[in-house]
Parts: sequence; C-alpha cells; structure tokens
Amino acid sequence: NPVEISWLQIGTLFLREFRATMLCSSWAMPFLRFDQFSYPDTTSLPVLLIHGYGCNSGYWRWMSLELRQAHITHYALDMEPVFGSIDEYAPLVHAAVQRVLAETGQKKIVIVAHSMGGLAARAYLRDHGCDRVARVITLGSPHHGTAIANFGIGINCGEMNWLGRYEEGRSSEWLQKLAATEEADALSHIVSIYSHHDNIISPQSSAHLDGAWNIPVIGIGHVALALEPSIQKMVIDLIHNARE
Repeated sequence: NPVEISWLQIGTLFLREFRATMLCSSWAMPFLRFDQFSYPDTTSLPVLLIHGYGCNSGYWRWMSLELRQAHITHYALDMEPVFGSIDEYAPLVHAAVQRVLAETGQKKIVIVAHSMGGLAARAYLRDHGCDRVARVITLGSPHHGTAIANFGIGINCGEMNWLGRYEEGRSSEWLQKLAATEEADALSHIVSIYSHHDNIISPQSSAHLDGAWNIPVIGIGHVALALEPSIQKMVIDLIHNARE
C-alpha cells in the first residue's frame, strides 16, 4: 500500500529534488568530480562510492563533504561507457576495490552506491564474492527494475527495465538472471536504503531487496537521497558499524 504524505511534505520533496537535480547536473557533475580523500587517522573502513545512470563522481560531492568531516577515507569511481552494460561495470568496480585495499592496507571496504550503482555492486559481488567487502549500502537502487528505464537510452537502461504494469509487471531478463545467480551471503551484505516517494524508481517497491537489510524512508526524492542530511548520517553510522 502507498505511504501517504501531506501536501506540505510533497511540496518540500519537490523543491529538494529540484534543487538536488540542478546542483548535481549543472554544478557538481560538470565541475566537481573527484578521485579520493584519505585520512590516516580514520577509525572506519575505507569507502568506495559508485554513482548511478548518467552521472559521475561529482554526484557524491555533498556526501563526500560529510565523509571528510567524519575523517572517513573514500574513493569515487566513474563508470564508463555511460550507456554500456552493467556487466561491463563489474570489472571496473573490482579494479577500484583492489586499488582501495592496496592503497589503504585494509582487508575490506564498504561500498556506497546510488541507483544503478547498486546493481553494478551486486554484479561485482556475483563475479568476485564478498571476501573484500564488509557492507554494500545502496541508495534508491532499482533492484527489480524501474519503468522509467523504458524511456532511457543505452544497454544499461534495457537491463534496468521493469516490464509490464505497475505492480503486476516483472524485472528485465538481466535482473532476473542476476537474482538467480546471487548467493544468499552476498545479499546479507547489502543494506538497501530507499524512499517510498522516489520519483524515478517505479514501482517504488522495486528498491526492496529480499535477503538484504531494507531501510525505507519517506518524503525524499531520488537524486536528493545522497544530499539529504538524515541519509548522510545513516550512511556514516552504517560505515562505522561495518568495521570488524
């Protein structure tokens, strides 16, 4: 059943989502891409940030500011080609994980992924297992697909499709195959944070992943997830708690 919010909450959601979209697309992604911020005095595992469809590392600008404040070492990955297959991103994630481990001297990392990035992280776990990853935190990831992908371009859009009617449809063939080849242990490493009022994930229940730790929130749009202070605090707490 849909979770209802007030008209004031709807208006706030719209304004925050519009602001987040403008900040990311017009400022952060063109001008504020970054590679890493390292803190020798960190008390947490290092983090790898994985962006979503049509984005780059600049999307994480505001999450990065909070991670820096918390002295959490973090790296950001730019996934290319932009319209390629999600399967092609798994080796990029693997190389980035290996780099983070080599440069930090740690045995495990935490992955934080937005939207399609969560599917790339799952593809990485499918191909390389969980030995190097303490936790994967996904923000608004279309774990079962989204109908809006039908209007996008690229192989990855086809792989993220939700086919058919809103509640009675089914995941794309790629997503069905991913789910069929995943280990239960991999799913237990995943925390899926998602909004009941996500304007991009349709149906919104697609972000609920059986076997994972699911944390639903209300009144937050898709792009705004990583810019929202409450979500940033939640992510930082999960990063700290992931340490063995």
